[in-house]
Amino acid sequence: MIRSLAAILIALLMMGAFALPAQADTISTFGTLTGTSTLTATSNPAVFDSSFTGSGVDSMFGAFTTTNSGKITFTSPTTFTSSGTFMDVLAGGTLFGTYTGSGSVTGVDTSITIDTVATGGTGIFAGDTGKSTIIGTSTLTSSTTSSFSGTFTTSITTVPEPGSVTLLLAGIGFLLVMRKRWARA
Repeated sequence: MIRSLAAILIALLMMGAFALPAQADTISTFGTLTGTSTLTATSNPAVFDSSFTGSGVDSMFGAFTTTNSGKITFTSPTTFTSSGTFMDVLAGGTLFGTYTGSGSVTGVDTSITIDTVATGGTGIFAGDTGKSTIIGTSTLTSSTTSSFSGTFTTSITTVPEPGSVTLLLAGIGFLLVMRKRWARA
C-alpha cells in the first residue's frame, strides 16, 4: 500500500513539474455607445462638472449601460480636456475605472476621444483590468446637455484561474486523507 501511494505521489509531482502555470487572457472587443452628457458650471468659468448616462452594445458581452462623472476643462474656446470615473454595467457584472479625454468644438458638434482604464470589476469581471478608446461626436441639444454617439475598442485582461501547483497540492492533500481512510479499513 505504501509503495502504491509513493508511486502515485511521484507521478503527481512529475505531472506538476511539467504542467504550465495558468496565465491571464486578454480579450479584445469593440462596439457602439450612445448617451446624454450634462454640464454643470463651477466657480471657474473654464471648468464644468460633467455627468454622462448612456448605453451600448459590446461585440462579446452584449448590451450594457454606462455612467461617468468628472470634470471638463476648456483649454481654449474650442478645445477641452476631461477626466473622471466610469462604471459599465453588463449582463455578467460591472467594470469600473477612470478616464481621460479631449475634444474640439466646431459649431454645435464636438469631436471627442476618450481613453479609459478599467481598474476592476464584479461578477465575471472580478479583478479584471483593461483599456478602451472611445471616439465619437457630441451634438449640443441645449446650453447644458448634448447627445453622444460613437464607437469603442477595448482590451480586457482577465484574472487567471488557479495555477497547477495549487491543483497539485490539493491532489496531494486528497491522497493523504484517502490514505488515512485506507489505513482504518
